[in-house]
Amino acid sequence: MIAVYGRMVRGLEFKRALSAPDMNYYLATFLAEGRHEALRNPVKALWLHIEYYEKKNSVNLNALRELYATYSAISEGFKSSESVQEDFLKAVEIAAKVPQAERQRLLKSFGKIPRTRPVVSLVFERNPYVVVEVLGRANGYCERCKSQAPFRKRKDNTPYLEVHHKVRLADGGEDTVENAVALCPNCHRQLHFGRAEA
Repeated sequence: MIAVYGRMVRGLEFKRALSAPDMNYYLATFLAEGRHEALRNPVKALWLHIEYYEKKNSVNLNALRELYATYSAISEGFKSSESVQEDFLKAVEIAAKVPQAERQRLLKSFGKIPRTRPVVSLVFERNPYVVVEVLGRANGYCERCKSQAPFRKRKDNTPYLEVHHKVRLADGGEDTVENAVALCPNCHRQLHFGRAEA
């Protein structure tokens, strides 16, 4: 495995077969350590491996091809949906500092229909049983403010609460009942966007 890692760092073909989850782990590690620029050589090495392995064994490595497409887009500077949201929130902060008369003028220079842009998104495949257990434990009440759920879902008439991980999955948190709470939308937003409580 160390030899594969070394060849990926240099963008060289490697021959050892790796599963898609193992390759995803490697590429996600490169991304976490050095942002999208750090992916260029590993993505190149992955493509060389795919070409080699498919030719040698007359197979299609579809799962690795999907990983290649995702990480190739990231390495070329496609933004994640999270970074697009962060950029937008920063732009809102800046816009709030512009005097109102200037904001009114700037409003006219923007189109009424927003532009679109492609983004790359990596998502966690969450455990549905954790969600059901946490919502059952809450029994229709926010586990933070203890208020009743604000409404019932149209789909199945169950109380609307959102399952929140105390330690974010992106920060290494576990997808477990113990690491999750059922929250009303206000408490959920407060935890993500509100000021820290003393």
